[in-house]
Amino acid sequence: MSPSQPPPADREGSEPESAPGSPPGAKRPRYLVVALVAALVFGAGCWTEGCSRLAFYRGERDQHAQLTSTIHDDDDRAEAERLYQRFVDVSDDARGRAVPMAAATFVLGAALLALAARGLAGRSNTRSALMQVVGAQAIVVVASYFLTRDMWAAEADWQYETALIHQRERLPPDEYQRVVPTLRAMRRYVPPGWLVIRTVASALIVVALSRPRARDFFETAARPVSER
Repeated sequence: MSPSQPPPADREGSEPESAPGSPPGAKRPRYLVVALVAALVFGAGCWTEGCSRLAFYRGERDQHAQLTSTIHDDDDRAEAERLYQRFVDVSDDARGRAVPMAAATFVLGAALLALAARGLAGRSNTRSALMQVVGAQAIVVVASYFLTRDMWAAEADWQYETALIHQRERLPPDEYQRVVPTLRAMRRYVPPGWLVIRTVASALIVVALSRPRARDFFETAARPVSER
């Protein structure tokens, strides 16, 4: 062996290793890890959102008491109660649309959690199913937003106005005046902005899962061990 050549052990150790949990010989690209983590986060969000909405329709409304019970001024508390009752009335009118959407969001969130976790663990036969579920949850989230937009608007009115009441009670007048425009802007732009972000991110997850290196990774995972 030439002195200039490293020992065999050194040459083997210099090659990149497979990602933890991935099948032997498979190299998991970093963008795939990011996509799977994002899918996991979206799955948790959908599961929580659907569960919370279904619990609301079952009569579990503790959030209302938590937000209004600490308001000291009687008139402010009455205004918060009025906005909450308006939200409840609008939600009751939207029950026929909201409950199926909430159930679909809950189920898709659970499926997304399971499939993203399997993908992160390097399990085979998850790529195509995960792509379908990511696309389905994006469609359901957008449809839910537009089909129950009146309910979401009433809920946002109650929550943001109640937050303003709390800020008015806690802050000096000059600081409160600086907070108001920020909360008003959040009320107007955060819900549609978050919808756009979720939709674009879902599309990027599907693109990441469809790229050749991601496909090769999952195809390698699906092969018998003797073929790797």
